[in-house]
Amino acid sequence: MTLKEEIIYLISLEQEGGYWDFKKQWYDNKTSLLHDIICMANNLHNRNAYIIIGVDEEDNFAIVDVKADPNRRNTQNMVTFLRDKKFAGGTRPFVHVEHISLYSKDIDIIVIENSYNTPYYLTDHFEGVRANHIYTRIMDTNTPIDKSADINNV
Repeated sequence: MTLKEEIIYLISLEQEGGYWDFKKQWYDNKTSLLHDIICMANNLHNRNAYIIIGVDEEDNFAIVDVKADPNRRNTQNMVTFLRDKKFAGGTRPFVHVEHISLYSKDIDIIVIENSYNTPYYLTDHFEGVRANHIYTRIMDTNTPIDKSADINNV
């Protein structure tokens, strides 16, 4: 299955899951972006995870064109964003941004690659993302930013 086919399938489910999340538009908050990436990188499904940007779950999972989004990022922007964060062991999640067209609209997918280097966590506090807290994703819910994952999920 191609990435595009998989994304179409995930949208058709009309729900979020343990390794995918929908966003109507690009993040304007770096804290939320980092928290979501760490949660997805530590997903319990042992597979790549997706933050799918351009899907409005509050409007029947309608596709929203992100072409003109002022906060839109590419792979280089994402790598640069993660590079200066203090991750344990100096190992950070490997992410890249893929662009696909659906129904003549552009959507973006932040792909967080599966890794054996989990759990990912920060050793220095970054805004609201706490140092030495392990965040993960359970079903369609991220670990709250002010909590750490339950030990059985670490």
